[in-house]
Amino acid sequence: MGTIENKRNILATTQFLLSSFSSAERKAADYVLANPQEVSAMSLQEFSKKCGCGQATIMRFCRTIGVSGYSEMKELLAAQLSEHTDTREPIAIKPDIGMTEIVENIFEINIMTLRRTLDIVAIKDYEAACDAIIRAKRIVFLSLGDAILPCEFANRRFRRIGLTSYVDSDPDMQLINVCNMSKNDVAIAVSHTGSSRHVVEGIKLAKQFGATTICITQMGKSELTKYSDIKLYNVTTDTTAGKEIIARRIAEQAILEALCMGVVSRMRKTAEEKMLITARGLRVNKLKSKTPRD
Repeated sequence: MGTIENKRNILATTQFLLSSFSSAERKAADYVLANPQEVSAMSLQEFSKKCGCGQATIMRFCRTIGVSGYSEMKELLAAQLSEHTDTREPIAIKPDIGMTEIVENIFEINIMTLRRTLDIVAIKDYEAACDAIIRAKRIVFLSLGDAILPCEFANRRFRRIGLTSYVDSDPDMQLINVCNMSKNDVAIAVSHTGSSRHVVEGIKLAKQFGATTICITQMGKSELTKYSDIKLYNVTTDTTAGKEIIARRIAEQAILEALCMGVVSRMRKTAEEKMLITARGLRVNKLKSKTPRD
């Protein structure tokens, strides 16, 4: 088996997209989930007969889960089955438990979220996002509430390497930033549900101005993904009422950190020079160490 560029986890992706499939695609999805070992060795014709749907439907199913076709889906599925897969159920935080268990559960939820997000990563989408960011004259972030936190982190990283980047907590300022965008710019929207009205309208407007649009959101189809050229997905395992555990923000920050490091890697010389300059400039904020007198 050759090197697989797209490391997407077929079973995890299919499971988290179940609600997004058409009724015909759902037949293919259900069969893959129930018989992964069998499917990994089937021809397209055999799979079509077994799951009871046409080959055109199967190809649509493959595109929905982010692969080019049935052959790539089988190759990725076979590779996944040869490795250990995390099949644990999401952790539920129970009332009246001790602090030791709370700490263990919170850490495990965050770890599980990162692992499951990594399972569905499509490297080609991350590469496309990095390339778009490097070409951009300006980068504009769109988000609301605590989703602004990972955006502020990424904005600082981009600006330290000399990129022109904007993040504002004020929704009106975000839209003003969007209204100054052009085809040479990139808009990055962060919304876990993909249904925040302000964020969706902002990314829609950015697309109308010709900007490249990138979204970071949960698996599945949403209004936000409709207007996004590049889609980067996360998987949350938070089962608490009101989604009080912000594991999704940990995953979003990891995604943005990966983009930042990808950009730095591609423009290493320029980025290192800029980081050195900013590091020198920031020394003014550091207290000088004093040698103790005898």
